Amino acid sequence: MGLLQFLQKKSRVPSDSIKIFETSWSQSSKEISKVRHNVFVVEQSVPSEIEMDGKDSDCIHFLALEKSKPIGAARLQKYGKIERVSVLREYRSKGIGTAIMKRVIESAMDLNVEKIYLHSQMDSKIFYQRLGFIELGQIFYEANIPHIEMILK
Repeated sequence: MGLLQFLQKKSRVPSDSIKIFETSWSQSSKEISKVRHNVFVVEQSVPSEIEMDGKDSDCIHFLALEKSKPIGAARLQKYGKIERVSVLREYRSKGIGTAIMKRVIESAMDLNVEKIYLHSQMDSKIFYQRLGFIELGQIFYEANIPHIEMILK
C-alpha cells in the first residue's frame, strides 16, 4: 500500500468525540504542555528542561482533544522533523496516535520538505514502521532513552 492510500484509509478519527487539529504554540500551549508533561516528564522521567526545549514557537503543533480534554499532541519542525508525538496512556492503542500522525504527515507534505523524519524511541519503532517510516543509522540516546532516526519512504 502506498503512502497516499494509507493516508486515505486511515483518515477517520477513532470517535466522534475526538477532534485532531493543527494549531500553534501561542494558541494551545497549555493543552499541549499537559499532554507532554504527563507522557514525557511523569511517565518517562525526561527532565522538564529537556522536554521544554524552547523550540515550540517555531513549530506547527497538533492537538487531539476528547471533548475539551487534551489527550494527544505532536509538533512538526518546518524543515520536516516530527517531534514530541504523545498520547496519554489511557488513550493508547485506540488509533489516536495514527490519526495524529496522519495529520502531521499531510502538513509536512504540504510544506514540500526534502524529507519527513523523526527520532523514534525504540519502544515506538514498530508504530512508525506501520506508518511507512524506515530506520536510518544507529541507535542513539536522547534523555537517556534509546532512539533511532526514521525517515518516511
